[in-house]
Amino acid sequence: MEDRSVFELSAEPSDEVIRYGDLPDQLIERYGNKGGKKVVLIHGGYWRPEYDRVHLRPFAAALADQGFDTYLIEYRREPGNPNATVEDVFTAIKLVGESVVIGHSAGGHLALLATQLDEVKSAIALAPVSDLVSGEQLNLDDGAIQSFLGQSAESRSDLEPIRVGINEKSVTLFHGSDDIRVPVELSRDFAVKYSTVQYYELPGIGHFELIDPRHPNFENVLAAL
Repeated sequence: MEDRSVFELSAEPSDEVIRYGDLPDQLIERYGNKGGKKVVLIHGGYWRPEYDRVHLRPFAAALADQGFDTYLIEYRREPGNPNATVEDVFTAIKLVGESVVIGHSAGGHLALLATQLDEVKSAIALAPVSDLVSGEQLNLDDGAIQSFLGQSAESRSDLEPIRVGINEKSVTLFHGSDDIRVPVELSRDFAVKYSTVQYYELPGIGHFELIDPRHPNFENVLAAL
């Protein structure tokens, strides 16, 4: 039985809303005090328009309670237009400035891509979609990758995290062994290809526990930060 109780948590209001563009989804919700270490959060949802940042608000608020200056970003999610998504995420991170980036699921994919930015000093990926070609072959979430790209994954190798060259950055991966949304094998393979990645596999854990601030793994994320 998949644990989806994180979606039942109340969504805390942010301390500030920052816009980085004129479109509705081009905004950032900031939580916490500006004096703390900056953390950028990137939500998942397989890049689909129906899934937004709201489900990650409790996680953002929990990080702020620990003293982090937390920026929960929203971004365009337009099927067949991945460039808009990546452009928004990169623009938002550049606006925030030097920071640690945390991404979950599809947001983990975007966080790994963002390690190419000078502003990103390190990244924490929670159950990331770290291999688009393999994910497409597995037909993850009923064709989510092809829907996101609008073409085959092989034709957009520039969006493969494995191509970014993350060995120059500190990257930590967490993945539950019982994840039925993003197969744990993707993170296992990614960690093998990048020996500098710190990989932690969590026995008996699924997909959504990784963004639940009540779950013991939240302490692991704090330790990584």
